[in-house]
Amino acid sequence: MNAGDLGDDGVVTGINVTPMVDIMLVLLIIFMVTAHFVAESALKVELPAAANAAPARERSVLVTVDAAGAVSVGGKRVAPETLQSLLSSSYGPGTRLSVAADRNVAYARVVQVLDAAKGAGISRISLVAAK
Repeated sequence: MNAGDLGDDGVVTGINVTPMVDIMLVLLIIFMVTAHFVAESALKVELPAAANAAPARERSVLVTVDAAGAVSVGGKRVAPETLQSLLSSSYGPGTRLSVAADRNVAYARVVQVLDAAKGAGISRISLVAAK
């Protein structure tokens, strides 16, 4: 031990903060990882079930259509009329798009979303289903 760490009677006067910093860094990582899942599950969409559904292997833009037919891109509500221009200006043709539509939404609204994506030049589109 260093002479600065011990008082005259052998009592440690310095505090070792290394374990506390380690714990704080681990907690920070845990909060960062869980914040991603909380943000994705903030919208209430009841997905239809599919027996052969598989999780996406690459990162993609999530477009959700709730039961009322409202469209959201990445958790932000978007007017269906402006969806195509938003997708083409913000994401571009190389983007992978995942569409999560509520099981009770009209099929016509899903087709509008798919048509807007195709109009924006996005060809890699997948539909999200619960397993």
